[in-house]
Amino acid sequence: MTDRKRISRRACAAMSPFRYPGGKAFFAEALHHAVQALPGGITAYLEPYAGGAGAAIRLLGTNSVDLIYLNDADIRVYSAWRAMIAHNARFLDALADVVVGIDEWWHHKAIVDDPTLATDEFELGFATFFLNRTNRSGIVQGAGPIGGYAQNGDWKLDVRFNRAAMIERIKWLGANADRIKLSNMNGLKFVQQTSNEIDLERSLYFIDPPYVTAGSRLYLNAMKTRDHILLGAYLCAGVIPHWIVTYDDCELIRNTYKGAHISRLDVLYSLQKKRLEGEILVTPIAA
Repeated sequence: MTDRKRISRRACAAMSPFRYPGGKAFFAEALHHAVQALPGGITAYLEPYAGGAGAAIRLLGTNSVDLIYLNDADIRVYSAWRAMIAHNARFLDALADVVVGIDEWWHHKAIVDDPTLATDEFELGFATFFLNRTNRSGIVQGAGPIGGYAQNGDWKLDVRFNRAAMIERIKWLGANADRIKLSNMNGLKFVQQTSNEIDLERSLYFIDPPYVTAGSRLYLNAMKTRDHILLGAYLCAGVIPHWIVTYDDCELIRNTYKGAHISRLDVLYSLQKKRLEGEILVTPIAA
């Protein structure tokens, strides 16, 4: 525990090493209050669509929860988390040695575009992480490098590659590996499977699925209309008592969750230009 606390302080209270479009790290305080408000508190916190897992890492770092489950359907994102957590020393060495230049960017882009080019899971994970830190807005696929291909922009490729800060955050992940469970499956399947394996009364699901309207542009694991409807139907069936869902505000989601409590959530994003994006917060009607 001493190492965890020492590293956590240097790592800015345990922040995610990822940059993530639409990430919910800012929501960690509200989630902390939600956890504290439940009788007996919450021991397990689960994210079926983890992405950068900003809120999860902060909750674990403040000991608001004892254990976090991070799931992502995309093999690239999952491999990045697994590389950082299960192969922590190797990842730290690679992070310390990597040259942040456009030739290196092209190398990692090729692997991310075609994961079969990776020699192992670690290489795919590191390539995903590298692009996340060097691509515009942190978008792994479909975005170019910061500073442009000629590197003649106002910002250069390494502007978001704060090596020292990332090393501390990833050290913290390694020190807390026993409190982080990783999986790589469909989000709904993850919810269904874990709901049969854990103490639901002492668990909170924070579900932040890919956008309905812009999912294919922003996320590697976009969902189809049927997937959104099936997820909503399972949650509204009452199997899981404690869950919070965030979505973009659209007719499909309002209809899918019409039996739940829906409120507005204004989120500030930084994709190209900062703007307020309308989202909704959905909770069980009993909440």
